[in-house]
Amino acid sequence: MTKKIFFDAGPLITLIMSRQINLLPALKKQFNGDFYITPAVHLELVERPLSIKRFSLEALEVEKLIREGVLKVYELVPPGKVNELINLANHSFFINGKSLDILQSGEMESIVSALQEESSIVMDERTLRLLIENPTEMKSLLEKRFQKNVECDIEKAKAFSKLLHDVSIIRSIELIAVGYRLGLLNGYIPEGKDGQSILLDSLFWAAKYGGCAVTQDEIEEMKQELLKK
Repeated sequence: MTKKIFFDAGPLITLIMSRQINLLPALKKQFNGDFYITPAVHLELVERPLSIKRFSLEALEVEKLIREGVLKVYELVPPGKVNELINLANHSFFINGKSLDILQSGEMESIVSALQEESSIVMDERTLRLLIENPTEMKSLLEKRFQKNVECDIEKAKAFSKLLHDVSIIRSIELIAVGYRLGLLNGYIPEGKDGQSILLDSLFWAAKYGGCAVTQDEIEEMKQELLKK
């Protein structure tokens, strides 16, 4: 069976904004499998942005990857499961009795498809990862974000978490780390004894500012692990 990895919109935007999108073809070759996006992600990354001059070049970059076969559009998304999980997630947290819409169709299509194919998903969005991994911490995050008290239907939140707990989530910064470890970025190492450290700082901080949810401590920890001889 062909190996598959699904991509949410966020990591592709991160790679484009941090000028590291050219890493994707080489990673796919090393992976020896298929990289997928869902129709909702295609709509978000290509169809809508093409009509907006500010974002049309990024849309063309994604379209080029599809044309070259680096990315494929997955057509077997189970809509009933997507709607069931969106409804569950979006009725788990409330402000003043009003439910919060915390997930969109692109994110949910990606993760449901990954679950269906028993595949990993590349996702930078902290909200969905927290909802799966730690619903209680998710409540705290939403309270910080909205500066209001957030009520949680913990049974629904835990039910959502249980349904998706087996999905393996990878962040764009971890893809970059894999590319570095495979030697795919060696051409960027500057001269000098600290060349590798400078490169890793450049790669990781570009990804952070490009949209990847990663802390300074996480960056430093990953950097030190990769620099070990």
